[in-house]
Amino acid sequence: MASTEIDPGLERAIARSKIDPQDEPSVGWGWHGEFPAAFQAVGWLFTVMVFAYLIGNHDGMIENIFIIGTGLTIAILLIKYNIDSRKAKRR
Repeated sequence: MASTEIDPGLERAIARSKIDPQDEPSVGWGWHGEFPAAFQAVGWLFTVMVFAYLIGNHDGMIENIFIIGTGLTIAILLIKYNIDSRKAKRR
């Protein structure tokens, strides 16, 4: 028969995260969060890839305007994320 005792490691994870497992069950698996460094790295990689689309055989400038706009939007969002995460660390 299954034991009704709670794993002590799970209790520590719940206490450390201060998140109720009823609200977010993933805290019970021992992991709850995000990978900010990987998020930043992949975001900047995508930004470079978007700007790489500028190299090619474009006849008009409309494609270039949309590519530059998309790349700048991604870059601005990444910079905003970086600033917001640094402000959160200071608090």
